[in-house]
Amino acid sequence: MQLHKFSFLAAATLLTAACGSSTSTPDALAVAVPDFVGVSLEATGAASESATLSSSGAAAAATADAGSSAPSGLEFLPVIRQGIHDLNQAVQQDFAPIAQLISTQGTDIVVGQSKSYGPVVQDGVSFFLTVKRYGTHQYAWKLEGKTAGAPANVALITLAAGTLFHADNDMVHRGRGQIGFDLDAFKTVSPGFLGQGKLYCAYSNYVLTATPAAGAAADAGASTTGLAGDAKTLVYVLKDFSIDASVHPPISAAFVGHKTLDGVRAARVLYYGQMPEFGGNPNLAELLLGRARFEPMVGGRADALVSGGNVPNNQVVYGAECWDTSENLGWRKVWACTFVGTCTVESEQGNISACAVDLRDDQPEAPTDGANTALEPGAPDPTVVPIAVMPDFDNP
Repeated sequence: MQLHKFSFLAAATLLTAACGSSTSTPDALAVAVPDFVGVSLEATGAASESATLSSSGAAAAATADAGSSAPSGLEFLPVIRQGIHDLNQAVQQDFAPIAQLISTQGTDIVVGQSKSYGPVVQDGVSFFLTVKRYGTHQYAWKLEGKTAGAPANVALITLAAGTLFHADNDMVHRGRGQIGFDLDAFKTVSPGFLGQGKLYCAYSNYVLTATPAAGAAADAGASTTGLAGDAKTLVYVLKDFSIDASVHPPISAAFVGHKTLDGVRAARVLYYGQMPEFGGNPNLAELLLGRARFEPMVGGRADALVSGGNVPNNQVVYGAECWDTSENLGWRKVWACTFVGTCTVESEQGNISACAVDLRDDQPEAPTDGANTALEPGAPDPTVVPIAVMPDFDNP
């Protein structure tokens, strides 16, 4: 199976100004603000999953072939990666200016307690960042903007906001918190922006080592005895989201994933695209629910459930594939199933023994509910819970 080509916002070079290992961040308020690396979703950590902007902040348009088989013969992993890329592109749309803003000195509002940064002008938008400490190790931030050159009396619009817990010994830009991204608001200050919808993210960079202290605020959630570092547990709730509404229908779904300190990754996504194998007239878009699991130095597995569009009436298609450390296909199996649960194997290539030992189930393991926010097994912080509203900067 191969998916039809789409045009999406493409990735350029990765911004490193807000990298989690940075030691040049100027103040305690700035180091608490999360960065893109700490909240980006990953299937394997490949560059194709990242989403970055040009040095001006603009995203370049390019053709992204979401479903074509990779040279190694994989079919489902590329689709999952495209869904991850689209999400990450929207997230980076806000974190790129944040990285530039916190590289400046900023202006104290209340010394040691709150600070404003900006403006930074990027791709025709003037951005402003405000960060405040509202409790012990607890912070709130908001990214605001307006069209560059707008009169001084034009009000700023909130583009993203977050609340978080960040301990003094945590890595910079790491912690646990909540973020809301308003792409509809972004479009009002940047008319050329083609995305839409809202993203609500609950995240943690902790490996949970103890039960939260009694009375701990919701943002704290995890034990402060463990260092917040390169691990991450993520739940994104997407509302009418599209990275490019001119070519990509909006979706509402949950994207869930994690990365352990050992680099083990898992992700669940939803992708809406055309699959030529089910082509018709008209050629409709199918709905793909995907799940990827990956172990460094071993390989991984992708599972998919395809329905709707030109899939024959009353049928769904399941697929599974495994790959090695070089992403060479080792096994793939495809099933055609009726809604009453009768399945027929359409094809099988390779042997299930090519999969990692703990991924050798020769039955479908694809997600069946695109709105499911449950964490994948092995998540570093199993206490992360989803949100469905924008965090309130004024009343965190």
